[in-house]
Amino acid sequence: MGRNYSNKNLTNLELGNIEFYLNEGKSPADIANTLDRDPSGIRKEIKNYSSYFGVARKCSNCLNKNNCHQKFLCDKVIDQIKCSQCKYCHNAVKVCPNYKVENDCDFLKKSPHVCNGCELYLKCKKVKIKYHAETAIKMHNVVQKVSRIDTKADRVPQEFKDYISDRIKNGISPDVILNTLPDKFKMFKISTPTLYSWIDKGLLDCCNLDLRNKVSRVRYGTSTIKRNTVKGHQLNGRSIDNLSIEEKENRPLGIAEFDTVEGIKGGELIFTIMIPCFSLMLGFKIPFKTQEEVGKKLDELEKNLKRYFYILFKKVIPDNGPEFTNFNVLETSIFLDLEKRMEVYYTHTYASYEKPHIENNHILLRWLIKKGFDITELSSEDILDIINRLNNYPRPTKGYKTPLQLLEENLGSEILELLNLHHIPIEKLNMKDMIIKNQERTM
Repeated sequence: MGRNYSNKNLTNLELGNIEFYLNEGKSPADIANTLDRDPSGIRKEIKNYSSYFGVARKCSNCLNKNNCHQKFLCDKVIDQIKCSQCKYCHNAVKVCPNYKVENDCDFLKKSPHVCNGCELYLKCKKVKIKYHAETAIKMHNVVQKVSRIDTKADRVPQEFKDYISDRIKNGISPDVILNTLPDKFKMFKISTPTLYSWIDKGLLDCCNLDLRNKVSRVRYGTSTIKRNTVKGHQLNGRSIDNLSIEEKENRPLGIAEFDTVEGIKGGELIFTIMIPCFSLMLGFKIPFKTQEEVGKKLDELEKNLKRYFYILFKKVIPDNGPEFTNFNVLETSIFLDLEKRMEVYYTHTYASYEKPHIENNHILLRWLIKKGFDITELSSEDILDIINRLNNYPRPTKGYKTPLQLLEENLGSEILELLNLHHIPIEKLNMKDMIIKNQERTM
């Protein structure tokens, strides 16, 4: 049985490798074996994308060079004047009927019929034929543009493509776009890989630079750090280990995660709260990284939310930062008739993976607030604007519903008013213009 080779188009890296291996003197068969490609395809690639190269006068090895009077062999025009420099043209030897080779090169008679790998290449004054990866890549791109005729992208209306392009430029992922299409576009069955392919090929009015950066995430697992430095407040039933399996793994309603986000060292911070069951994030600007400032924000939140507060914050999971050290500050209610407003369960030291929901949501937060940006430059209204945008971004893990939709479905619309949150249609959601705003402020 014959060997099964990859039938995908050659990548730019493979085209570069072909040139490298040719320069090393390898045969097309050896190159094909190294790249796991069909040898006939490699030979065809070299033949189709090799070009005359290296000498100024392309007809220098022609028997008729001294008596040549050929002009206007092609339709090339320079400065509105038809070109007559056939003797110096790169393509003259291909179209001239009188071209006859003098001192034919023995090296070019052998496969792969290019000058790559020839030791005399630099000294040779004959017309040279060379496979050059950069030229091949450009020619491949031209072929791809021509092959776009009658593609699926050409059969959908421009309005649909404009809608997708605008959403991508606003920072919405292709997957979310396709799963939240307006009714008038739902008839177009486009897969996420197909949409990424359209972007790669330049079929839309956007490019890969408009997509959010792809980052490598550390896979959460067992920590290698010894946990013999457990702080005192983790004892006596205040460790995350004292939560039930259901609470630790599924984070039902009533479980929340606490953290803070820094801009610059010593600057103002954002106190962040995550409600995992809704993928809902709350954020409040605080001037100092202290438990007193965190306590003040919780007091305000308890006063404003009232009964909703005790539904959302039955048990909370912070880390071991100094702003969360005193659990009494976090637990003590502003109302005297309540023994405490919540229960605090700390993560282990150096174990941020134990509160993954808020850590992952901080990645979304960094779309709008880059690391190193001084949060002091943001007003409370700016923070609220950012939080609104994050909570209106559809979540694939929640059936492409937004956190605000889930919150309203479960607790009603009143809580949205109490939190000053509002719905933003996907057509108007912009996850990028705050980035521009921030950059302008720092210039």
